[in-house]
Amino acid sequence: MFDLLPKANRRRKPRRRLFALIPLAAVFVFSDCGLGSSAGTADSRSGVFLGLPVNCRLGDECFVQQMPDMDPGPGVVDPLCGRASYEGHDGWDIRLRSLKDIGRAAVVSIADGTVLRVRDGVADRIFDRLKDSKLLGGKECGNGVLIEHANGIVSQYCHLKQGSIAVHSGTRIGKGERLGLIGASGLAEFPHVHLSIRRDGIPFEPLTGRSLRSGAEAFGETTGGLFEPSVQSLLSNSPTAILDFGLAKTAPELPNLVRDGGPPLVKLSEPIVAWVWAINVEQGSFFRIRLLDSDGVPIVNLQTRALEGRKANYLAYVGGKNGARAGVYDLRVELFDGTRTVQSTAKSFEIGQ
Repeated sequence: MFDLLPKANRRRKPRRRLFALIPLAAVFVFSDCGLGSSAGTADSRSGVFLGLPVNCRLGDECFVQQMPDMDPGPGVVDPLCGRASYEGHDGWDIRLRSLKDIGRAAVVSIADGTVLRVRDGVADRIFDRLKDSKLLGGKECGNGVLIEHANGIVSQYCHLKQGSIAVHSGTRIGKGERLGLIGASGLAEFPHVHLSIRRDGIPFEPLTGRSLRSGAEAFGETTGGLFEPSVQSLLSNSPTAILDFGLAKTAPELPNLVRDGGPPLVKLSEPIVAWVWAINVEQGSFFRIRLLDSDGVPIVNLQTRALEGRKANYLAYVGGKNGARAGVYDLRVELFDGTRTVQSTAKSFEIGQ
């Protein structure tokens, strides 16, 4: 994804991108994964503490969708010893829910540095592999910024919003200063910023503090990370998240959620469908969806089947039989991994006369 760098510096491993909008299980070759030895941690080069590349509340306004693939071979392992990646992926993808959210979250520099290159003028759109592949013209990164930092570190920020780039080549930039806005330019199947890092010209993963060519010893070991402690802690959390949920008259579709956000609230007398959209849902997980009417009577009380495979994007819904009456409806959605509650959220919806 480093298409702002000279071609000679690009990683040469062939890549393929998970089609993230399709809720079907992809077929991967998984690597054995265990915690690396602390004796083999990376040299943190005292004084290098990287910040978060976005100015938004992680887990609320923006979300980690994908991480770098730590396995240099055909396997797929993310820095946390999980599967939130795909083969050859070299960066952190921090997303917004939908195109409607573009413009609400800034992309910022992870450290002091000097801007080497910028690109703007690429339109924001959800990439369609069948229709848009020939339109990229080598601009998979879309609108982006390339920054040189101290200690041999170079960072690149891709898929920024068209017209939002706030810097130019040669600009001295401070840590946390705005570069642009999260967008969906280039090869973007959802609105996000893709942060890639090189150290001394080698693809590098900052949470573990290791090269992406390190192999098995890099899996799960984060004590040598280069992020500042608060960011290190945030990014070490599970990327599983409920993005949105609600009540509609029909079941929503994932592509429409990514483009337009959640569907309109169900109206009086229309069938009620309760729905939930989540990302990075692990194998064996299930949802409980409970909907109470204005009298406190349950009209939906469902536990979904445990997932047979991991889902990068997952949509569950239930209902469609009861016509909506005027009143306040209480919807609670819980996500479980076995007996453990991963996330629980609730909201009230008022349906008028």
